[in-house]
Amino acid sequence: MNLVQFLQDIASQGWQVWSEGEKLRYRASNDELTASVLTQLKQYKTQILELLRDHPHIFNVDSLNDGQTTANLNQNRRVVSPSPLVSIQPSGSKVPIFCVHPYTGLTFCYHELARLLGGDQPFYGLKALGIEEGEEPLTRVEDMATIYLASVREVQPHGPYILMGWSFGGLVALQMAHELGTQGEQVAFLGLLDTYTPSLVPEQPILAEEVVIQGETLSISSEELRRLPIEEQAILICEQVKQTNVIPSEVERLLRVQSLNSEAMRNYSPPIYSGRCLLFRAEKGVLSFVQDVSALEPTLGWREAIADIELHTIPGYHEHMVDQPNVSILAQKLKNSIEQALKNNEQ
Repeated sequence: MNLVQFLQDIASQGWQVWSEGEKLRYRASNDELTASVLTQLKQYKTQILELLRDHPHIFNVDSLNDGQTTANLNQNRRVVSPSPLVSIQPSGSKVPIFCVHPYTGLTFCYHELARLLGGDQPFYGLKALGIEEGEEPLTRVEDMATIYLASVREVQPHGPYILMGWSFGGLVALQMAHELGTQGEQVAFLGLLDTYTPSLVPEQPILAEEVVIQGETLSISSEELRRLPIEEQAILICEQVKQTNVIPSEVERLLRVQSLNSEAMRNYSPPIYSGRCLLFRAEKGVLSFVQDVSALEPTLGWREAIADIELHTIPGYHEHMVDQPNVSILAQKLKNSIEQALKNNEQ
């Protein structure tokens, strides 16, 4: 049983799960406190704490007292004013890194990367709006860039900035860098983590492959899904997920955000970017692509939009770039590249 399936299981039984600092707390009936469940709680403790820390309202979270939060997986709770900013590693003396969410809208995937970059490197994620209850999702890359920059400037009012994003997140990071440039701000480092230009992405993605909260096997095949428009994929997957133990409202919000991100990507026309950009491309390409586009176009389509582009190759597939062992190589390359970029910016 994976983490998602475990959360589905305890949600269906009415468990309450919350954090008190670095401690994971839970409430359930004695009949449900089996040795197997307690073992799995210990196994997934770190991941659940990180999920609650990054996305405190994803399971309708409500503040209690003095840093204590609870995630009642069955009941509706109020939500605070939305902000895309996630403090993954807020401490440190270095220039902070701001990393935009991938297609899924979540930033949970960046925790290992932030850890490997070191305790003195501040690292902030930017999550999609619309995942948590009461938030209105954004539908354009340009709007995401503008709103995300407002949150970035709450932490760092002026440059030099370090921006990056994995997959879809690279598009938003590029637009953010472009907007900062037009405002006279310095972008010391722009990193695209295996981000393709929209024109090179296959016209019909398979939404199911990116749904991180989906832990069940769908009864419809990948081939059948591929033939459906992205909106119909979302509806079909949501209907099937409703038949499992996942809380439907959370799943619906995630699917909607991912569907809108897909549309935003297809409607986005990248600007001509005059600054320097580092592209970290996956050596084996994208698992879900029928054809290895990266083998045909090493810059993943960015040659025309970005004249000053530097290529770095990371082992493995696109889907596993921020997972071990590939993320260790990515982190080391990022460390060296960011350090050099900041030195160049001072000259």
